[in-house]
Amino acid sequence: MHLNFSLSGLICLFFPPCALKNFFLRFFGWKVPSGCRIGFSWINARHVELRGFNTIGHGNFIALDTLLLHERSYIQHLNRATGPLWLVLCENAGIGNQNKITRGPKGVSWGHAMLKLGKFSKITVGHIIDCTRSVSFGDYSILAGNGSQLWTHGYLHAPAGLDRFRIDGSIRVGNNVYIGSACVLTSGVRVADAVTIGAASCVSRSLDRVGLYVSQPLRFVELDYDQAASRHPPVSIDGLVERVVHKHIPKGP
Repeated sequence: MHLNFSLSGLICLFFPPCALKNFFLRFFGWKVPSGCRIGFSWINARHVELRGFNTIGHGNFIALDTLLLHERSYIQHLNRATGPLWLVLCENAGIGNQNKITRGPKGVSWGHAMLKLGKFSKITVGHIIDCTRSVSFGDYSILAGNGSQLWTHGYLHAPAGLDRFRIDGSIRVGNNVYIGSACVLTSGVRVADAVTIGAASCVSRSLDRVGLYVSQPLRFVELDYDQAASRHPPVSIDGLVERVVHKHIPKGP
């Protein structure tokens, strides 16, 4: 079985997109109908099923339990998706370029987890998605722009010593949701339908009301350059190429 995975991965990596490539992949157990185009990518999964007119671009590294692409869904270029995970794209859903989708191995992770995109939903460019637990998007939703992070686990450390515990929780994004660039969603968060999340927002609680959510409002602060420079002690070390001051961490109460 592992040999089959490796051989199918090599076929994906070195054969150009063509009907012959699809034929060989079907021989190794893939479900690849005509009209699908698979680029120069490493794909190693226990179960691969393409439903029709799917495209997978070049330079992807995909090592999963299951890859399921419904009709006209697609994966573009230079994505990384690894771990004991199901990746499911519904009709016309898509993953753009240079995204990182990961899940730790069994023993680190537990149970079943899935990244699922609903109809016409999309993950654009350069995002990080942790699938310790499942992440799901409804229909017509988008993780837009660049540089957002979705985390389905975190840690709480004891007040002293080495003790800590991990907090896992799925992320569920509804229909018609827009998430702007450089947002962070944490574990156990639910985003209702028709929500817009502005760029650079941190979402640590569920958003249940329809509307626009943004980070703290931009505000004007009086600034005097000389006063700001004298607020912190200068760093006087030979070899520094520019003027530097040192901002100390404030003492606790």
